[in-house]
Amino acid sequence: MQPINIVITIDSIAALSKGTLKGNAYLTDDNPLSQDKCTAMLKTACFPGQWLHWKVLAVDVQSPAVIAGIDFLPSPDAPKDGGVDPDIDRYIVPRWRVWTGLVPCGAPAGYHRYRLALQMGSGAKSVIFINSPSIHVLG
Repeated sequence: MQPINIVITIDSIAALSKGTLKGNAYLTDDNPLSQDKCTAMLKTACFPGQWLHWKVLAVDVQSPAVIAGIDFLPSPDAPKDGGVDPDIDRYIVPRWRVWTGLVPCGAPAGYHRYRLALQMGSGAKSVIFINSPSIHVLG
């Protein structure tokens, strides 16, 4: 199976100014079966055992962004909106522009939402997250 490349395009200045990635982050991937491309609610179609590569690109090259973390949400009822993360110390350093993960071989079919945390600059309000993207594990 070919890996799936997921690109996160972010308007860092707007995200930092507004304190949200909503309307400031757009995700797409190279799988034709995925849904809601070019939105923050991308549903990446994938199979168990398939590699996923996330890459972040900032619109403003003078305000780069890095991936601070990707965590799968334990409940499908978690709110989709995110915000500024008050506890930035919980993220493991170093932070990356590319993040790679393997869909577990035993992953159940269905949608699995994740929290995408991006860091822009430094300081107390530098890490902003959203809970809206997901992977769609196909059977």
